[in-house]
Amino acid sequence: MGFAGAHIRFDTIRQFMSAPSSRTPPAAHRRRPRVLIVKIGALGDVVRTTPLLRALPADVYWITSREALELLPRQALAGACDLPSCGKFSGIRFDAVFSLEEDAAAAAAASGFAADRFVGIKPGRREKLVYTESSAPWFDMGLVSRLGRRRADALKKKNRSSYQEILFSMAGLRFRGEAYWIERGRSSASAPPRFHGALRVGLEPRAGERWLGKVWGGYDELARRLRAAGVSVRVLRQRRRLLDYVSDIAGCDAIVSGDTLAMHLALALGKPTTAVFTCTSPWEIHGYGRLEKVVSPRLLRDFYRRDLAPGAAPVPVEKVFAALNRALDKAKLPIRHARSSGKTP
Repeated sequence: MGFAGAHIRFDTIRQFMSAPSSRTPPAAHRRRPRVLIVKIGALGDVVRTTPLLRALPADVYWITSREALELLPRQALAGACDLPSCGKFSGIRFDAVFSLEEDAAAAAAASGFAADRFVGIKPGRREKLVYTESSAPWFDMGLVSRLGRRRADALKKKNRSSYQEILFSMAGLRFRGEAYWIERGRSSASAPPRFHGALRVGLEPRAGERWLGKVWGGYDELARRLRAAGVSVRVLRQRRRLLDYVSDIAGCDAIVSGDTLAMHLALALGKPTTAVFTCTSPWEIHGYGRLEKVVSPRLLRDFYRRDLAPGAAPVPVEKVFAALNRALDKAKLPIRHARSSGKTP
């Protein structure tokens, strides 16, 4: 298959998709453009890619992980599948393919589809992954950077653009605050009862095994302070179904976490969110006006350190408590108005 039309340049993907050709049928018979997104993991990265669904003037197909399929909004997609099942799209010619996964199997699958425009990662020579110039603003900072690890890390430290701003620019679009778009799950039947109207704050003290340094060590103390203030505290836990985890977050008034899936889901659900950044970029996260970022004073020293121990970042509980208060104040849900029954939630 492969991809064609790489020599054609348009200022925006909207112009690209609407550009006439000698084979363009009459308007009455013209089909909507088709776009394929290949973004598989991590789950938080899949979630923060979904704003594209609100901006692309096209029928969008998505290849992702089996787990992430549960999060993608069915009503926004023309089709979705996991990587092993992507042959189901083989008969479709796409107007554009966005290959966003730094993975050889995903890149090979993405580059195998017939498309008029290709953006992102593709297989190169000698099993090396390469990427298109249009996607260089993102992948120059990544694991497959053509610039080498040291320069890639330096660029990532200097970057002050959000992931969405860079992603949209790769598509020839301008990010205008388009929100995340996910399946919201059902209301959480397992949520504990409120205590006389007390605020319910969810805490997510965990992080994925790849980035254990994201774990902040102050959650137990923060929980004690919140309970003393009459706040109902819910510590999030592993759930069998991802949508049950989404529902658990939906049942909270606010969320405190690291730079993890919980943060992205809370933002997608419109929750006041406080996130502790210990070793990853706070500048890449667009907060939608409801995210309070607490940044470790050692962030630049620990920047993307895989060997950073859990709880090593010296972030005081006072700073996180104050940031949570600010997030709740903006949502008109201040802790000082929480009422307690005299019992400890």
